[in-house]
Amino acid sequence: MVRKDIFWSHIKRNRWAYVMGFALLSISSVLQLVIPWLLGRFTDSLQVGGLTYQGAVQLAVWMTAAGFGIAFFRSVSRIYLFRLSRQLEMRVRGELFEHWEKLSAQYFNNRRIGDLMSHAISDVGVVREVTMQGYFNVMEAVFLIVVSVAAMVTSVNPWLTLLTMLPLPLLSLLAYRFNKRIMQQSADMQAAISDLTSRVQEFTAGVRVVKAFVQEKAERALFTKDNQKAVDMNRRFVRSNSLFGALSTGIVGFSFLVSVVLGGIMVLRGTITLGEFVAFNTYLSLLMGPIENLGKVVNLLQRGRASELRLLDIFNTQPDIVDDVMAKEEITEIQGEIEIRNLTFSYPEAKRPTLRDISLKVPRGSSLAIVGRVGSGKSTLVHLLVRLYNPPAGTVFIDGHDIHEIPLRTLRGQIGIVPQDQFLFSSTIRDNIGFDPKPYSDEQVVQAAKIAQVYDNIVEFPNQFDTALGERGISLSGGQRQRVSIARAVIKKPSVLIFDDSLSAVDTITEDLILEGLQTVMTQRTTIIIGHRISSVQNADQIIVMDQGRIVERGTHRSLVAQSGIYADMYHKQLLDEEAERQESEGAGAADAASQASLRLKGGAGA
Repeated sequence: MVRKDIFWSHIKRNRWAYVMGFALLSISSVLQLVIPWLLGRFTDSLQVGGLTYQGAVQLAVWMTAAGFGIAFFRSVSRIYLFRLSRQLEMRVRGELFEHWEKLSAQYFNNRRIGDLMSHAISDVGVVREVTMQGYFNVMEAVFLIVVSVAAMVTSVNPWLTLLTMLPLPLLSLLAYRFNKRIMQQSADMQAAISDLTSRVQEFTAGVRVVKAFVQEKAERALFTKDNQKAVDMNRRFVRSNSLFGALSTGIVGFSFLVSVVLGGIMVLRGTITLGEFVAFNTYLSLLMGPIENLGKVVNLLQRGRASELRLLDIFNTQPDIVDDVMAKEEITEIQGEIEIRNLTFSYPEAKRPTLRDISLKVPRGSSLAIVGRVGSGKSTLVHLLVRLYNPPAGTVFIDGHDIHEIPLRTLRGQIGIVPQDQFLFSSTIRDNIGFDPKPYSDEQVVQAAKIAQVYDNIVEFPNQFDTALGERGISLSGGQRQRVSIARAVIKKPSVLIFDDSLSAVDTITEDLILEGLQTVMTQRTTIIIGHRISSVQNADQIIVMDQGRIVERGTHRSLVAQSGIYADMYHKQLLDEEAERQESEGAGAADAASQASLRLKGGAGA
């Protein structure tokens, strides 16, 4: 469903609340008109000498009461209407976040984090300002203008009112001329803020790389450029806004000039009284503020429209990974039997398929290992199993069901995946391990940490499992992040476990301990392991070797080594590397022993 607006749907949803706010504001506006009328009476009484002490006190009391009434009803109406704008801000941000959660990974691959942050903060803030200041000023101006003009016509002079109001329609023409310019400049300003936000986000995320390559000066230059662009865009907008405001004030000032000149002539001729002249100009002064605000509101509305269009562009982006029409709600769990039939898959922006003619079967409770060169399609294959991307229908089956028949909540809830990037949230270690809709006990968290061989590291921290991690878990080492990610997948006790090159940052001893701990977890669970080390995959029930998106070899460790293909080459190369490391370690140990013996001999000779 295409979403067409944000503002009007908000007004329709809260129409009775806005009616109440308008009623309160109307009472305040009516009370404002009492003061000019009282001033007119006071002036006429003073002119004819009929003003008594009692009459002056009475007028003062009425004016004071009107002032308090204006302040009370105006404040209450502002609080009432501004609360509605804050509710809109909270609701739009909530809907925006909820919509982002529905979008696939592909959407975020093509967006900068700074842009998304700008939408959630800056654009939504402008929308709030429109409903806060914009609607309030429009309501006040419309009612006050109508009532004030009616009072000026009926209680003073219709011709003076007409001639005084004659220049004011020029404000509408002025607003029309500035309309497109301000809207475009507002959009440019928001885009510049997005660029600046993205620059700051990239710097903070990559600060270690910046320092390691001594790029502080270059980064500062890039930031200065984006910062200057944001300033320039703001200056353009401020210039247009200021010019519009100055011209609006000039038009309003001309109306005052007409009022003073023509009204003074009418007083001298006796057409109107001095009190009516004072009341008329007081009415006009009350009117000028809302009329000027009306011009500012036009600018605000253009800014709001630009931000609204940016937000609507997000809201109208349809998620491409959703429960299929063929999804069966009765499927609430999966057992773990996986079958892939003639799967060929291409990313939307790719010119050639990433996977080609993939066919394999993984029985329930068995293990599959996937090895291959970088870019051979290993991670893509497991991403299709959790539908981070949509495989073609009729190619991927779990428990005999086409994967499109399984609801996403069931599919992803029953599969535990340790991704390649080991993303951790800036929360506690406990929260990262227990990252799941259902709560876990402390014992379960501890047990998962022990299986992942990270428990000993955690208890060394002062706050242990309550240790707060930095952005993306930066306070942990690469190996520790991988093991916390493993614990997060293990604690779910899923039907299918997927390890996407999740042991690359640990040493071989820790790898052996992790694999040993996982043996109990992998029992009766389908396990898929992607790895580059033969040691991490050699015990799998079946191993496939991928190259350029195809399965080029398959079998057990023993049979693949005997084939003398890609797998055998990888195996022998890693054996040679391990042997070289062992000899280097032994050589270093022998050198240390020789050095110590030499020192002992020298010490003995000295004695």
